[in-house]
Amino acid sequence: MFIGLDLGTSGIRALLVAEDGAPLLAADAALSAAHPHPGWSEQDPADWTA
Repeated sequence: MFIGLDLGTSGIRALLVAEDGAPLLAADAALSAAHPHPGWSEQDPADWTA
């Protein structure tokens, strides 16, 4: 089995795939981002695992 993770600015996605390429499970969650200064985008890494 393989797991794929996609961490973006608005959310995180996970996909569990069998060895033959068949998708087994998928999940996603929204993430919040702070913008303390113009052009900055920050996330709390603890949110990624929560």
